Amino acid sequence: MNSKIDNELETFVERYTAIESAIAELREDRKILISDLKERYDITPKVLRKAIRVAKIRTDMAEDITEFDHIVDQLEGVIK
Repeated sequence: MNSKIDNELETFVERYTAIESAIAELREDRKILISDLKERYDITPKVLRKAIRVAKIRTDMAEDITEFDHIVDQLEGVIK
């Protein structure tokens, strides 16, 4: 390979590694944040994560939330 691509690949790997490291740090921060909330309010982390997921979905539905809720209600009777 030529020198230019070698330099670019080295820069790429450095940035990629830095991003992976930042992601790992953020995941650990999120874990600590959830753990702190659990300790203070006895909230189950699994339930909290699912509640956050549902809240994001409901927010994303905006004006279609009524239809969404109706379909979810129907599915709850079918899915076991």
